[in-house]
Amino acid sequence: MPKPEKRGDQFTWTYALWLLPLLGQDWLYWLAPQWDWWTVDLFVFLATLIAIAGSLCFNLALRRWRRVLSLLTAPLLLLFALYLLGTAGITSDSVRFALTRQPYLAEIERSDPPDEAPRFRTFVWDDTFRNKTYSTLVYDESDEIALPKGAQSAAWRQRLHKACSENKKECVSLDPGPDEVVSLRKIGEHFYILDNSLPNAFP
Repeated sequence: MPKPEKRGDQFTWTYALWLLPLLGQDWLYWLAPQWDWWTVDLFVFLATLIAIAGSLCFNLALRRWRRVLSLLTAPLLLLFALYLLGTAGITSDSVRFALTRQPYLAEIERSDPPDEAPRFRTFVWDDTFRNKTYSTLVYDESDEIALPKGAQSAAWRQRLHKACSENKKECVSLDPGPDEVVSLRKIGEHFYILDNSLPNAFP
């Protein structure tokens, strides 16, 4: 006769939900940038690790093999879900931009009248240096920033120079230094995120 299935021993995808707090910094840090996210991440990581290790030991002791397998495959399930969201264009940056787009547009309308088009404006997007990268939100009504490097017009370069002279903290450059990498991605109509990475930065 086949052995009866152990009570409570079944495959479940809910263990992947235990890992969601680990995504907090990527998805929620902009709501409270003043927090010490390194400490928050460390606390969340340790709490998640303890919960998973405890559940793993408990299910191993009860020989709940399906539960054990569900725990071990939970990270793969979450990564696959994030991959599907990414292919659909749903990322932490796209969600944040969708929620904050109107205030940015209002600020552009307030400070740059439409008769001065094409307008160019930059905003700090992420200056916490996560992954050794600074990110800047760029509004470029001409969309020349997306052209190959060097193809921008003299008028566009003048607008960039003006923006940098008015606010050096939000200045962007398409000419990175020897230890810098610049990448650009479109996030909305006339909106771009420029990532300035310093992969060799210490630590």
